[in-house]
Amino acid sequence: MREKNGFTLIELLVVIAIIALLMGILMPALSKARDLAMGAACRGNLKNYTLAIAMYVDDNEGKFCDAHKCYFSTLDRLPVEAGVGGNHLHLRWCNGDIDLKSHPEYGGSLFPYIADARAFICPTYKRLAVQNSEDQFYQAYGTTIQNYEPWYNYTMNAYVGSESSSVRESRVVNISEVKHPATTFSFTEESSRVDTAYNASGLNDTFMVPGDDSMVQGWLSQVGGNPRLVEPGPEGVGQFWDVIAGFHHAPSGNRLGGKGNCAFLDGHVSAHFRRETFFLAWPK
Repeated sequence: MREKNGFTLIELLVVIAIIALLMGILMPALSKARDLAMGAACRGNLKNYTLAIAMYVDDNEGKFCDAHKCYFSTLDRLPVEAGVGGNHLHLRWCNGDIDLKSHPEYGGSLFPYIADARAFICPTYKRLAVQNSEDQFYQAYGTTIQNYEPWYNYTMNAYVGSESSSVRESRVVNISEVKHPATTFSFTEESSRVDTAYNASGLNDTFMVPGDDSMVQGWLSQVGGNPRLVEPGPEGVGQFWDVIAGFHHAPSGNRLGGKGNCAFLDGHVSAHFRRETFFLAWPK
């Protein structure tokens, strides 16, 4: 009798079917493990920000740095930004020609304290942004960027230390003015994606601000002065300017409905929904 020299077609099909079945079982688990690993890396990045803020305020008599200049030394256009973004600086977050890891000479007041941070961007967000940027400013001016490289998405709470006149009544200047450090973030994640019912702007600067003084006064008046009840959106107080990113573990069909990581003034890092944006940014 002649011996078999190989598999029959049926045997090969069975093996292929088994492999496909195993892949179908394993891929979601592998994807979840990858997301968990990137989330852990993101929280590690932000932990460095809590240390940076603590060291900065300790070196500056308790005063916060200006959120507008936490990364960059100037709000004027840098020479390398000539021709980028029309009249705006909204594309700094994805302009690889000013990545501070490669160009520390552009660094602002906080940069020396975060220079050793492993990264300025969440790996989850970097993967999403490289795949497809839905930022309205990128859509308008993206072709002017010579080196598209998303390199930061952690932005500073504008209600702590800001020099902007638009939040003069809402801000605090010194860390001693913060009522609850454990529920006030210094930095949070932003996303370039916009849901206009909830936020007017996506990631476009280093200045994370839900709204200006007049907006804040209006919101608080709607909810009897309770900041915990100030939430963005149709079921809340209306549109914010900026909200916490929602790309971590976002539900299907709602890419902003997940969570974003926040670095708090007491030193811890945790993830929160966009509806918590105001309460966690509000230092008073």
